Amino acid sequence: MLKIGDKIKSLRKAQDITQEKLAAYLNISYQAVSKWENGTALPDITLVPQIANFFGVSEIVETPRNFPVSWRDIVYNDGMYYRFTKDETNKVIITEKCDTLVGKEYEKIYSENNRLGKMFDNIVLSREVLTKYPRNYQWMLNLSYPLIQYNDTEEHNKYSSEHGFVEEAISICERILEDCTIDSIRHSAIQILCYSYRDVGKEDLALKLANEMPDMFLCKEHLLSHIYTGEEQIEQCQRLLLSMVDSSSGIICMLTSDGLMGKELSVLQKIELIETANILYKLILGKDDDSLFFNCRLCGNYSLLAELWCQNGSAEKAMENLLLAEIAATNYDACNALTIQKYKSTLLNRCTFDPKATGKNWEGTETGALLDTLQRSVFDCLRESDDFQQLIIRLNSIQ
Repeated sequence: MLKIGDKIKSLRKAQDITQEKLAAYLNISYQAVSKWENGTALPDITLVPQIANFFGVSEIVETPRNFPVSWRDIVYNDGMYYRFTKDETNKVIITEKCDTLVGKEYEKIYSENNRLGKMFDNIVLSREVLTKYPRNYQWMLNLSYPLIQYNDTEEHNKYSSEHGFVEEAISICERILEDCTIDSIRHSAIQILCYSYRDVGKEDLALKLANEMPDMFLCKEHLLSHIYTGEEQIEQCQRLLLSMVDSSSGIICMLTSDGLMGKELSVLQKIELIETANILYKLILGKDDDSLFFNCRLCGNYSLLAELWCQNGSAEKAMENLLLAEIAATNYDACNALTIQKYKSTLLNRCTFDPKATGKNWEGTETGALLDTLQRSVFDCLRESDDFQQLIIRLNSIQ
């Protein structure tokens, strides 16, 4: 039987992997790997499953009968963790199996955290999974997403900056592009890198990656809408339409920001553009209570319209839009349950909303977020009105 250092070296050489790369995946120094391979040190026993999963093998070395005292008491063998102790004759015996959270159970927890906006919990969970499966590219992505999204509050943004979350996401996704051959994962990594490079002032790298991506009309969704036939084609066309309208409406609202066209637009022009974005949603979604997920988009737009009407001196129009925002927020919270729901409009009657497949980067409800928005000073002109005070009371009552 090969010694563990010899086995690691053999696997590493066979897969053309450097000591530095193995060390990077295991979050250790390359000198430690070198010591394992030359026989002057042994890996911590808790690293054995990570090493096995990195190389895609079931085990690195047969479970030793007399392992060194310096090794801990958890051993991985045949795809399972075992806890070992020594009996009175110094033989190693199994006392219990450990770690029942595997595969789909991890994914289920991640999905639920994502739905509830628990970004930090998913950072912790993903890191835990990657300590066991360090070369799992999907979980590397799963870690990268919350790392770049943990900025929903000033406190979270500060914590993210202090702990280098964006830089960590960049390092992970660069590693994915270097090693992974799965196109869907690579494309997701490129998306994260484009946003992250931009955020750290490396626009040249972001532009280089973005320009390497295919044109929007060459994407999978467009191609499938022309290849499918019958019911599959109808469903694909509806999903594509929904995605395009959401993207178009979002871009219209984005253009009204001061960083883009906002400074050259009057308040009334901004209002007209955001109302146009809402019209696009209404054209395909129908009534407010049929908007399901997109109620959160409408709530944000109505809140922004209310703010703009306050700036324009029209308290009545502002209050009208806040009441519409309340309806949208309430509808969103009601549909954000665990059941899959169908859209009812003619143009979307094959599309569904699955709350478990939808993520957000903040914790709490949409009505709670609206309540926070109403604390802003721009709404001081409404604060003494009965309608505004009643709105605050209603929102507080459901938190």
